[in-house]
Amino acid sequence: MRRLLVLSGLLLLGGCASVMPQDATDAPMAYACEGGKRFTAAYDLKGDKARVSAGGTSYVLRHVRSGSGARYAKGGVELSTKGVEALLDGAAGGPYRACRTG
Repeated sequence: MRRLLVLSGLLLLGGCASVMPQDATDAPMAYACEGGKRFTAAYDLKGDKARVSAGGTSYVLRHVRSGSGARYAKGGVELSTKGVEALLDGAAGGPYRACRTG
């Protein structure tokens, strides 16, 4: 009987652990760029959106096709990343070039 209760509890907890909010994001990553410019980006856990804060403005960018690395864009703002490097164009205070996180 005790074994059945433990197993039931584990199954119940396992089901709860797989539920995540639609807009869940990983921790924001801070990027430092040439000229002392900075911005942050938090990536949707599904990988289809990036929330970017740059120059006092926030943007929600959608994942778009990229030949190499990852690319997010919307309304003239574009974020390209590959490993720890990034470029951000079209955002307030930009362009942001030779950016690195880490």
